[in-house]
Amino acid sequence: MKAWLDSGFPLGKTQRHADAGDVMVLVRKRKELAGLIVARLHARGVPVAGVDRLRLGAPLAVRDLVAALRFAAQPLDDLNLAALLVSPLIGWSQEDLLEHGYRKQGVRLWDWLRQNEGPQTFATMDQLRSLLARADYDPPHVLLHWLLVGPWDGRGRLVARLGREANDPIDELLNAAIAFSSANVPSLIGFLQWFDAGEGELKREAGKADGLVRVMTVHGSKGLQAPIVILADAADDPDLSPPRGLELVEDVLGSVRKVPLPPLRKEEKAPAVLEAEAEAKRAEREEHWRLLYVAMTRAEEALFIAGAKGKKRRKGQASFPKTAGMHNSSRCLRTIGAAIRCGVRSS
Repeated sequence: MKAWLDSGFPLGKTQRHADAGDVMVLVRKRKELAGLIVARLHARGVPVAGVDRLRLGAPLAVRDLVAALRFAAQPLDDLNLAALLVSPLIGWSQEDLLEHGYRKQGVRLWDWLRQNEGPQTFATMDQLRSLLARADYDPPHVLLHWLLVGPWDGRGRLVARLGREANDPIDELLNAAIAFSSANVPSLIGFLQWFDAGEGELKREAGKADGLVRVMTVHGSKGLQAPIVILADAADDPDLSPPRGLELVEDVLGSVRKVPLPPLRKEEKAPAVLEAEAEAKRAEREEHWRLLYVAMTRAEEALFIAGAKGKKRRKGQASFPKTAGMHNSSRCLRTIGAAIRCGVRSS
């Protein structure tokens, strides 16, 4: 992608070179690969929007802002204060932290910093004291707004360090604080407890390219298209993974019910269990190839099919099903052919 941006990637229909917003990277699941792709693109200077959905507490921008709120609520949390000091909000380096924060065992970091203020730490201490002065009076959303646009210039610092994709999680954190304050007593401790207990997700607006590479799941790409589509993990063998959510359907006195099955050893599987397992494998296999078709038909101009070897895959092991899955391989070839016949240039 970096080479495309530097040297150009011609798009036939529009007679122009592709930019980052023309590229969509698709993965089957939100696993480590998606985050790794985003990190590597960001390291190479490729504008990237990040994954399409993630936990609100996961982005670094959110963690840094929450660290500031935690300091305002409990300044004697040494680990949190150290994380805040080396965040973009304060801007210390690890060397600065070692130089000014190294102390005897049992001495709190905040107490040590106050006792040993000097010319190199005056600005930081004033910054931290200004936050503590507002913590008892401002509700969480007001305090966050002050951190972002006030003297701390939190939004500018975070975007400068983490890229403009940090804006989305920052806005969602502010929205979460507003929602909390509207439904609860707007206390800082209460908001932090609510935030820690929550499982809220940040979902990006998938249809907007905004000049950024989009990294998303195949499910999230339904209804969307892009001139260039890269399938990042299309080489998985569906027959290698055991079926999930295995259930046994029973008819008890005319009433049909589903009984979830735990993992069983081979000798423990009765014929009915083997039938249910075979049916689950068949359904998952069909879902695998259906998702592949959906992913491939997102491309308007160019389609790149790639894969990543899993940790358990032996050296030289085939990526696609072998003779036992010949019917699946044929279906895969028909899927690729159908995608190409739709006007996709295969690469």
